[in-house]
Amino acid sequence: MERETWLLWLLADSQLPTGGFVASAGLEAAMQARLIRENASETDSDSFIGFIRGSTYNQARFALPFCSRAHEETMHLISRVQSDVKDSATEGVDTDAVKADEDTTDSVATDVIDILQRIDDYHQTMLSSNSVAMRASTAQGGGLLTLFNRGYAHARFMDHARGQLCVAIAKRLQRLARLGEMRAHWPVIFGFVCAAVGISIEHTQQLFMFQFVRQIFSAAIRLNLVGPLRAQALQCDMQLAASDLLEQHAHLRVAFDSPEDVFGESAVYTEPVLELYQGMHDRL
Repeated sequence: MERETWLLWLLADSQLPTGGFVASAGLEAAMQARLIRENASETDSDSFIGFIRGSTYNQARFALPFCSRAHEETMHLISRVQSDVKDSATEGVDTDAVKADEDTTDSVATDVIDILQRIDDYHQTMLSSNSVAMRASTAQGGGLLTLFNRGYAHARFMDHARGQLCVAIAKRLQRLARLGEMRAHWPVIFGFVCAAVGISIEHTQQLFMFQFVRQIFSAAIRLNLVGPLRAQALQCDMQLAASDLLEQHAHLRVAFDSPEDVFGESAVYTEPVLELYQGMHDRL
Protein backbone atom coordinates (compact mmCIF):
# COMPACT_ATOMS: atom_id res chain seq x y z
CA MET A 1 0.00 0.00 0.00
CA GLU A 2 1.29 3.46 -0.86
CA ARG A 3 2.14 5.78 2.02
CA GLU A 4 -0.05 8.55 0.60
CA THR A 5 -3.09 6.25 0.65
CA TRP A 6 -2.37 5.29 4.25
CA LEU A 7 -2.04 8.94 5.26
CA LEU A 8 -5.29 9.83 3.51
CA TRP A 9 -7.10 7.21 5.57
CA LEU A 10 -5.52 8.58 8.74
CA LEU A 11 -6.48 12.16 7.96
CA ALA A 12 -10.01 11.15 6.89
CA ASP A 13 -10.60 9.36 10.19
CA SER A 14 -13.50 10.92 12.12
CA GLN A 15 -11.53 10.32 15.33
CA LEU A 16 -8.66 12.54 14.19
CA PRO A 17 -7.94 14.79 17.21
CA THR A 18 -8.12 18.16 15.44
CA GLY A 19 -11.44 19.54 16.63
CA GLY A 20 -12.83 18.85 13.18
CA PHE A 21 -16.41 18.88 14.40
CA VAL A 22 -16.33 22.09 16.41
CA ALA A 23 -18.43 23.90 13.80
CA SER A 24 -21.75 23.17 12.16
CA ALA A 25 -21.33 25.87 9.46
CA GLY A 26 -24.37 27.69 10.83
CA LEU A 27 -26.67 24.66 10.73
CA GLU A 28 -27.51 24.70 14.44
CA ALA A 29 -28.35 28.41 14.43
CA ALA A 30 -30.43 28.05 11.27
CA MET A 31 -32.43 25.23 12.84
CA GLN A 32 -33.14 27.10 16.05
CA ALA A 33 -34.24 30.12 14.05
CA ARG A 34 -36.53 27.78 12.11
CA LEU A 35 -34.85 28.68 8.86
CA ILE A 36 -34.40 24.98 8.15
CA ARG A 37 -37.33 22.61 8.63
CA GLU A 38 -36.79 19.00 9.55
CA ASN A 39 -39.53 17.71 7.25
CA ALA A 40 -38.93 20.06 4.30
CA SER A 41 -38.71 18.41 0.90
CA GLU A 42 -35.44 18.52 -1.01
CA THR A 43 -36.79 21.14 -3.41
CA ASP A 44 -37.81 23.58 -0.66
CA SER A 45 -35.59 26.57 0.02
CA ASP A 46 -35.54 25.76 3.75
CA SER A 47 -34.50 22.12 3.35
CA PHE A 48 -31.36 20.54 4.78
CA ILE A 49 -30.35 19.40 1.29
CA GLY A 50 -30.44 22.98 0.04
CA PHE A 51 -28.40 24.09 3.04
CA ILE A 52 -25.63 21.55 2.57
CA ARG A 53 -25.41 22.12 -1.17
CA GLY A 54 -25.11 25.85 -0.66
CA SER A 55 -22.55 25.36 2.12
CA THR A 56 -20.45 23.01 0.01
CA TYR A 57 -20.47 25.41 -2.93
CA ASN A 58 -19.42 28.21 -0.61
CA GLN A 59 -16.59 26.06 0.74
CA ALA A 60 -15.32 25.37 -2.77
CA ARG A 61 -15.34 29.04 -3.73
CA PHE A 62 -14.12 30.55 -0.49
CA ALA A 63 -11.98 28.22 1.63
CA LEU A 64 -10.64 25.81 -1.00
CA PRO A 65 -8.58 28.47 -2.88
CA PHE A 66 -6.79 29.27 0.41
CA CYS A 67 -6.04 25.60 1.06
CA SER A 68 -4.82 25.08 -2.51
CA ARG A 69 -2.55 28.13 -2.43
CA ALA A 70 -1.01 27.10 0.90
CA HIS A 71 -0.35 23.57 -0.40
CA GLU A 72 1.06 24.75 -3.72
CA GLU A 73 3.38 27.36 -2.19
CA THR A 74 4.67 24.90 0.41
CA MET A 75 5.35 22.18 -2.16
CA HIS A 76 7.09 24.62 -4.49
CA LEU A 77 9.38 26.05 -1.83
CA ILE A 78 10.37 22.86 -0.04
CA SER A 79 11.25 21.30 -3.39
CA ARG A 80 14.41 23.43 -3.25
CA VAL A 81 15.64 21.27 -0.41
CA GLN A 82 14.68 18.09 -2.27
CA SER A 83 16.76 19.26 -5.23
CA ASP A 84 19.77 19.75 -2.99
CA VAL A 85 19.49 16.16 -1.77
CA LYS A 86 19.17 14.78 -5.30
CA ASP A 87 22.19 16.78 -6.48
CA SER A 88 24.26 15.36 -3.64
CA ALA A 89 23.18 11.86 -4.58
CA THR A 90 24.49 12.28 -8.10
CA GLU A 91 27.89 13.13 -6.65
CA GLY A 92 28.11 9.76 -4.94
CA VAL A 93 27.02 10.90 -1.49
CA ASP A 94 24.77 8.59 0.52
CA THR A 95 21.36 10.33 0.45
CA ASP A 96 20.40 8.89 3.84
CA ALA A 97 23.32 10.76 5.37
CA VAL A 98 22.84 13.99 3.44
CA LYS A 99 21.86 17.05 5.46
CA ALA A 100 20.49 20.04 3.60
CA ASP A 101 22.69 23.09 3.76
CA GLU A 102 21.71 25.19 6.78
CA ASP A 103 21.54 28.43 4.84
CA THR A 104 19.28 26.93 2.20
CA THR A 105 17.07 25.27 4.81
CA ASP A 106 16.70 28.47 6.83
CA SER A 107 15.93 30.46 3.71
CA VAL A 108 13.25 28.01 2.58
CA ALA A 109 11.69 27.86 6.05
CA THR A 110 11.52 31.64 6.22
CA ASP A 111 9.97 31.86 2.76
CA VAL A 112 7.34 29.22 3.57
CA ILE A 113 6.40 30.88 6.84
CA ASP A 114 6.24 34.30 5.19
CA ILE A 115 3.82 33.23 2.44
CA LEU A 116 1.69 31.16 4.84
CA GLN A 117 1.40 34.16 7.14
CA ARG A 118 0.28 36.34 4.24
CA ILE A 119 -2.32 33.78 3.15
CA ASP A 120 -3.47 33.42 6.75
CA ASP A 121 -3.72 37.18 7.23
CA TYR A 122 -5.86 37.51 4.10
CA HIS A 123 -8.14 34.73 5.29
CA GLN A 124 -8.44 36.49 8.63
CA THR A 125 -9.38 39.72 6.87
CA MET A 126 -12.11 38.02 4.87
CA LEU A 127 -13.52 36.35 7.99
CA SER A 128 -13.19 39.35 10.29
CA SER A 129 -16.92 40.14 10.17
CA ASN A 130 -17.84 36.60 11.26
CA SER A 131 -16.42 35.95 14.71
CA VAL A 132 -18.03 32.51 14.99
CA ALA A 133 -16.53 31.17 11.76
CA MET A 134 -13.22 32.79 12.67
CA ARG A 135 -13.05 31.01 16.03
CA ALA A 136 -14.00 27.68 14.47
CA SER A 137 -11.36 28.03 11.75
CA THR A 138 -8.55 28.90 14.18
CA ALA A 139 -9.58 26.15 16.59
CA GLN A 140 -9.45 23.54 13.84
CA GLY A 141 -6.23 24.89 12.37
CA GLY A 142 -4.55 25.01 15.76
CA GLY A 143 -5.68 21.47 16.49
CA LEU A 144 -4.26 20.15 13.24
CA LEU A 145 -0.96 21.96 13.82
CA THR A 146 -0.71 20.41 17.29
CA LEU A 147 -1.46 16.98 15.81
CA PHE A 148 1.32 17.39 13.27
CA ASN A 149 3.88 18.56 15.83
CA ARG A 150 3.05 15.91 18.43
CA GLY A 151 2.22 13.08 16.07
CA TYR A 152 3.33 13.04 12.45
CA ALA A 153 6.54 14.96 13.21
CA HIS A 154 7.81 11.89 15.08
CA ALA A 155 6.91 9.38 12.38
CA ARG A 156 9.79 7.60 10.63
CA PHE A 157 8.75 8.76 7.17
CA MET A 158 9.53 12.35 8.23
CA ASP A 159 13.14 11.45 9.03
CA HIS A 160 14.76 13.07 5.98
CA ALA A 161 15.82 16.56 4.91
CA ARG A 162 12.45 17.68 3.59
CA GLY A 163 10.56 16.11 6.48
CA GLN A 164 12.73 17.74 9.11
CA LEU A 165 12.37 21.08 7.32
CA CYS A 166 8.58 20.79 7.50
CA VAL A 167 8.77 19.85 11.18
CA ALA A 168 10.85 22.95 11.87
CA ILE A 169 8.36 25.10 9.93
CA ALA A 170 5.39 23.63 11.82
CA LYS A 171 7.01 24.34 15.18
CA ARG A 172 7.66 27.94 14.17
CA LEU A 173 4.09 28.32 12.91
CA GLN A 174 2.72 27.08 16.21
CA ARG A 175 4.98 29.46 18.09
CA LEU A 176 3.74 32.37 15.98
CA ALA A 177 0.14 31.32 16.61
CA ARG A 178 0.69 31.22 20.36
CA LEU A 179 2.28 34.67 20.24
CA GLY A 180 -0.69 35.98 18.28
CA GLU A 181 1.39 36.83 15.22
CA MET A 182 -0.75 34.59 13.03
CA ARG A 183 -4.15 32.94 13.43
CA ALA A 184 -3.40 29.51 11.89
CA HIS A 185 -6.69 29.19 10.01
CA TRP A 186 -7.93 25.73 9.05
CA PRO A 187 -7.60 25.96 5.23
CA VAL A 188 -4.06 27.33 5.46
CA ILE A 189 -2.79 24.78 7.97
CA PHE A 190 -4.59 21.94 6.20
CA GLY A 191 -2.87 22.80 2.92
CA PHE A 192 0.52 23.04 4.64
CA VAL A 193 0.20 19.77 6.57
CA CYS A 194 -0.89 17.80 3.51
CA ALA A 195 2.05 19.18 1.55
CA ALA A 196 4.41 18.45 4.44
CA VAL A 197 3.48 14.76 4.58
CA GLY A 198 3.58 14.42 0.79
CA ILE A 199 -0.11 14.29 -0.18
CA SER A 200 -0.78 15.53 -3.71
CA ILE A 201 -2.78 18.69 -4.39
CA GLU A 202 -5.62 16.68 -5.98
CA HIS A 203 -6.02 14.39 -2.97
CA THR A 204 -5.65 17.33 -0.60
CA GLN A 205 -8.54 19.15 -2.27
CA GLN A 206 -10.70 16.04 -2.27
CA LEU A 207 -10.01 15.38 1.41
CA PHE A 208 -10.65 19.02 2.31
CA MET A 209 -14.10 18.96 0.70
CA PHE A 210 -14.94 15.53 2.13
CA GLN A 211 -14.14 16.61 5.68
CA PHE A 212 -16.32 19.69 5.31
CA VAL A 213 -19.32 17.69 4.10
CA ARG A 214 -18.87 15.09 6.83
CA GLN A 215 -18.64 17.85 9.43
CA ILE A 216 -22.09 19.17 8.50
CA PHE A 217 -23.64 15.70 8.45
CA SER A 218 -22.14 15.01 11.86
CA ALA A 219 -23.80 18.16 13.19
CA ALA A 220 -27.09 17.21 11.50
CA ILE A 221 -27.08 13.80 13.20
CA ARG A 222 -26.26 15.37 16.56
CA LEU A 223 -29.15 17.82 16.11
CA ASN A 224 -31.47 14.96 15.14
CA LEU A 225 -32.13 16.60 11.79
CA VAL A 226 -31.34 13.35 9.97
CA GLY A 227 -30.71 9.85 11.22
CA PRO A 228 -27.32 8.15 10.80
CA LEU A 229 -28.58 5.78 8.10
CA ARG A 230 -30.23 8.55 6.09
CA ALA A 231 -27.07 10.61 6.52
CA GLN A 232 -24.99 7.86 4.93
CA ALA A 233 -27.25 7.81 1.88
CA LEU A 234 -27.15 11.58 1.54
CA GLN A 235 -23.37 11.66 1.90
CA CYS A 236 -23.10 9.18 -0.96
CA ASP A 237 -25.25 11.47 -3.09
CA MET A 238 -23.03 14.45 -2.22
CA GLN A 239 -20.09 12.78 -3.97
CA LEU A 240 -21.35 13.91 -7.37
CA ALA A 241 -21.90 17.47 -6.19
CA ALA A 242 -18.45 17.65 -4.59
CA SER A 243 -16.80 16.19 -7.69
CA ASP A 244 -18.51 18.74 -9.93
CA LEU A 245 -17.39 21.58 -7.66
CA LEU A 246 -13.80 20.35 -7.68
CA GLU A 247 -13.85 20.03 -11.45
CA GLN A 248 -15.01 23.63 -11.76
CA HIS A 249 -13.01 25.31 -9.00
CA ALA A 250 -9.95 23.18 -8.10
CA HIS A 251 -7.77 25.43 -10.29
CA LEU A 252 -8.49 28.51 -8.17
CA ARG A 253 -5.79 29.93 -5.90
CA VAL A 254 -6.39 32.89 -3.64
CA ALA A 255 -4.63 35.79 -5.38
CA PHE A 256 -4.44 38.61 -2.85
CA ASP A 257 -1.14 39.80 -4.34
CA SER A 258 -2.21 39.85 -7.99
CA PRO A 259 -3.28 43.05 -9.81
CA GLU A 260 -5.45 40.83 -12.00
CA ASP A 261 -7.62 40.02 -8.99
CA VAL A 262 -8.46 43.53 -7.80
CA PHE A 263 -12.04 42.48 -7.07
CA GLY A 264 -11.02 39.43 -5.03
CA GLU A 265 -12.73 36.97 -7.34
CA SER A 266 -10.26 34.15 -6.65
CA ALA A 267 -11.95 33.52 -3.27
CA VAL A 268 -15.50 34.73 -2.68
CA TYR A 269 -18.32 34.16 -0.20
CA THR A 270 -21.14 32.87 -2.37
CA GLU A 271 -23.76 32.39 0.37
CA PRO A 272 -24.06 35.55 2.51
CA VAL A 273 -27.15 34.12 4.24
CA LEU A 274 -24.97 31.30 5.57
CA GLU A 275 -22.70 33.90 7.11
CA LEU A 276 -25.71 35.36 8.90
CA TYR A 277 -26.61 31.91 10.19
CA GLN A 278 -23.11 31.43 11.57
CA GLY A 279 -23.10 34.86 13.20
CA MET A 280 -26.27 33.96 15.08
CA HIS A 281 -24.58 31.07 16.90
CA ASP A 282 -23.41 33.16 19.87
CA ARG A 283 -27.02 34.18 20.51
CA LEU A 284 -28.35 30.65 20.87
